[in-house]
Amino acid sequence: MAEVPIWRAGRAQTSLDIRSLTSYRGETVARVHQAPALLIHRAVVELRKTAAAPGEDPAPLWPLIARAGELLADADIGGCSPDEHARLVTLATGAPYSDARRALAELAAGLQGVAAALRWQAPHGDLQAVSTHHVTHPDGKQYAWVPQGQVLGFIAPSNHPAVHLTWVLALAMGWSVLLRPGADDPLTPWRLAQALDAAGFPMARFALLSGGHDLVPAIVAACDRTVAYGGRTLDALIGQDRRVLFNGPGHSKVLVDAPAVADPTATIDFLVDCIVHDGGRKCTCASALVVRGDAESLISTLAERLNAIPLLDPLDPAAQVPAWKDPQAAAQTPPGAVTADGITFVKPGLERCPSPDTAPFGAEVPAPWATAVALPASVDVMPVLHGSLAVSLITADDRLKQACLFDPTIRKVYCGHVPPWYTEPGAPHQGRLSEFLFTSKSHREVSPP
Repeated sequence: MAEVPIWRAGRAQTSLDIRSLTSYRGETVARVHQAPALLIHRAVVELRKTAAAPGEDPAPLWPLIARAGELLADADIGGCSPDEHARLVTLATGAPYSDARRALAELAAGLQGVAAALRWQAPHGDLQAVSTHHVTHPDGKQYAWVPQGQVLGFIAPSNHPAVHLTWVLALAMGWSVLLRPGADDPLTPWRLAQALDAAGFPMARFALLSGGHDLVPAIVAACDRTVAYGGRTLDALIGQDRRVLFNGPGHSKVLVDAPAVADPTATIDFLVDCIVHDGGRKCTCASALVVRGDAESLISTLAERLNAIPLLDPLDPAAQVPAWKDPQAAAQTPPGAVTADGITFVKPGLERCPSPDTAPFGAEVPAPWATAVALPASVDVMPVLHGSLAVSLITADDRLKQACLFDPTIRKVYCGHVPPWYTEPGAPHQGRLSEFLFTSKSHREVSPP
């Protein structure tokens, strides 16, 4: 049976409080050692003692992180192969096995290319700024670019392993990290921590503390900055704190102007991928489709394609639909719950709404299910697209593209057959992580006469 210990002060530690991590069939997958909220302050004190010195160049850490990525992808770590790890993640989270395996490979590739990922974070893509903490203009003038603290708290989700690249980038920029993993997937950050340790990374700069919701306010209070993932309840608790970068539901959408559809078959394939990718569990998977113009054939064909997706055990390599561990939660979603072979699912589908103001349009469900609305060709769709994490536009309307790009409530804009879940390691998500962790300061130094 897998074991996930507490990690602090550079070593694994046990706890008297142990939680059983169960599968979507109710079987025990792992024993997860729990940390009390009182331990958070002590762990942060330890992290500060081993944090990077002011002005320290983090570049020597990058080859160690890249090596950890190689181990993550190919090695047996703690007696667990990559395939076995993906199997355990599938059992614990319900994510289809093929998605869990691919996500681990994506995370490993991000670590192996950490220097390239950091170029997205560095001012002007200049890695020297990360090393020297100064940005140099072409005319030789400089300003300081310095961290706004030492310790980053990270409240992780369980929906997708690739999200853990975010806190690794913080380590790569010289921060120390305290991580509370998601309740369903403490396995991925523990495997990643073991890979970093085996690669020689100074692991006294990292702490892994599993625990309940009581850890969250303690983490925010003790750390200099916190990145958090969650829903409305967590947003209400910490989302307004300026020290917190909160990532909630994405409400990502696809807009299709019917006259812009040159190949209906290719467009249907694209829309299926927007909704079904990674089991629909990402916040950037499409949760709503907006079509302007004659949309009957497109919407009905897409609905048929989604309804035809089979409900398979997530361990089946052909599975595309995630299992739900909580049947009651599945039953409370707009599409409701269905059972197959004793496993609870939210059935894939597309629900057409008469207008964008009609429920459940735009509802977000971590499953390959979405809503759709058909609008007249001349209607202004900006009120509908407003407030989306990501929007994909299939349109020839250049003014709409510009309006989306300049709308501050839309964080990602893609044009053409680019799915809303598209990203590259280190690319902006809700802005750049470095914009949250670093600040620019005017700085000039001259020698005395």
